[in-house]
Amino acid sequence: MKKHSALSNEIWLLKLVVRYEKRYPLLLGALAAAKLLLPLIATLLPAAAVAALTRGGSIGQYLAVIGGLMVLYAGGIFLRDWLEDQNSLLRGNFRQEAAMSMLMEKALTMDYGRLETPEGQKSLAAARNMAGNPMAGGVDAMLWAVEPWVRSLLGLLIYGAAAAALDWRIIAVLAAMTAASMGLDTITRRYEERTQPERIQNFRGQNYLLEQSDKPANGKDIRLYRMEDWFITSLRGIFRKRWDWMKGLNRRKMAALTSDTLFLALRDILAYTVLVSAFLSGKTDAAGFTFSLGILTTLTAWLKEFIQITDNTLYNNIAFDSYRVFMEQDDTPPEGGDAKAAGLRRPPRVELRDVTFTYPESKAPAIDHLSLTLEPGEKIALVGLNGAGKTTLVKLLSGLCRPDSGEILIDGVPAEQFSREEYFQLVGTVFQDVNLLPFTIGENLAGREKYDAARVWESLDKAGLRQTVENLPQGLDTHLTQQMEKDGIDLSGGQRQRLAFARALCKDAPLLILDEPTSALDPLAEADLYQKYARETADKTSVFISHRLGSTQFCDRVVYLDGGRITEMGTHQELLERGGAYAKLFEVQSSWYKDKKESGRDEEI
Repeated sequence: MKKHSALSNEIWLLKLVVRYEKRYPLLLGALAAAKLLLPLIATLLPAAAVAALTRGGSIGQYLAVIGGLMVLYAGGIFLRDWLEDQNSLLRGNFRQEAAMSMLMEKALTMDYGRLETPEGQKSLAAARNMAGNPMAGGVDAMLWAVEPWVRSLLGLLIYGAAAAALDWRIIAVLAAMTAASMGLDTITRRYEERTQPERIQNFRGQNYLLEQSDKPANGKDIRLYRMEDWFITSLRGIFRKRWDWMKGLNRRKMAALTSDTLFLALRDILAYTVLVSAFLSGKTDAAGFTFSLGILTTLTAWLKEFIQITDNTLYNNIAFDSYRVFMEQDDTPPEGGDAKAAGLRRPPRVELRDVTFTYPESKAPAIDHLSLTLEPGEKIALVGLNGAGKTTLVKLLSGLCRPDSGEILIDGVPAEQFSREEYFQLVGTVFQDVNLLPFTIGENLAGREKYDAARVWESLDKAGLRQTVENLPQGLDTHLTQQMEKDGIDLSGGQRQRLAFARALCKDAPLLILDEPTSALDPLAEADLYQKYARETADKTSVFISHRLGSTQFCDRVVYLDGGRITEMGTHQELLERGGAYAKLFEVQSSWYKDKKESGRDEEI
């Protein structure tokens, strides 16, 4: 993974902010100028007071000078606070409106095959934390560091020049202090870098234990299986690891603190020696002594802030880099050609020719030189044990993943000839893990805010869910879940799967893929939905996955997968008569029902 320097990341981020808000450089510069001016005024105030006392002059002159400086100081504080609020508001808006939305767009448009891998999910989670969690540093911390870093650098240059005019040895001491402090901070930062994976793992473990212990569904098992001690012991173990890490970190920080203390003591001894000597020799008066002392004190403050901001930025950059790396990764799916979905016949012929696909983190292919032809309007059942490649084949057919080799043709047109948008128009899906968005029922079915209500109602009717929705007070405008609307509702597992089927019918794609679409239904509801599948998908080429082999009887052919290859193919009855793996699997599934009937327990299932 490519790593970027802190300076490179700051420049990259600033370009995004300026693109988001053109006024940002002006607000940033004005804030830095105000914060530079205030310490100078604060240094002039006591020097002016001393000058009034020692150099003579009227009380009117004294009040005019002091009063003017105080008014200027008060105005500077007001301007500083206002600019601070404006910059803080801008940073927060950018993080929420721009950084998070850009991340969402990237996640929704990047290659799905890359995103779904464990490494892809880990990368997305890290990037999301950097953009969405201001307490984690990331975008917010990197943006906040720009102004104090620029300001303290300018302060060092301006006040450093004044200090050098007094005695170059003061600058030499401060330079040595800077080198020592930054060197020790580097040791501390490398310790944090080296231990970061372990700390992230401990943090995940802590969150997991806390989240799982809070879930009511887990509360039953925790109590009945007496898992309380395991949870508490595991959590305390994580806390001990974090405490050990903190002790190691504090030891390293104490070394830097000790170094700074020694150098500051040396600076004070040298500075007072120089200033007192100048005063005693008549080279400066009391006012000049006071002003020079203020300059040196402020210079040290700028130096300490510069070192601290630099160290914090270098540390925050370690985590922030995950955001930029995720955003810049080149994983956009291929553009495709100019083939049009509307130009294909309905239902289409689908052909897989010697298709092979291997997941990035795997050595063995999930689909291994597989060839299969689906005739127009044919219903194919994909069956096999877990890990046989069924879901992977669905991802390839749906266009979520692309083969490593071989090709998929839709009505003789290679899938690569379609743009991603055009290919997705060809496919309607019903997955086992139905994910409904916290919007209205109508918006969920249509996939957009504005939709054809008549078409949505027709799809609900075909899926057997129309009456349920009509009985709701707000009908199609009923919100799902209460995550965004307090009057939202939750659907049962079976209703969610029927709604997913209605969504696929509403899309009216010529290729329909059903992955365990009835897992949440009871046998009677399952049989009813199968009949609807068969009736409503007559004009579609369909692929159906189910672990319940009895449900495959409504399909034209059954394809048995093992190790990413087709080992058996035929009708349900043909495969039973062959007595192969499919027949044995069916016998195992059906034996339980047979045993119940033979034992005299002929309950309705």
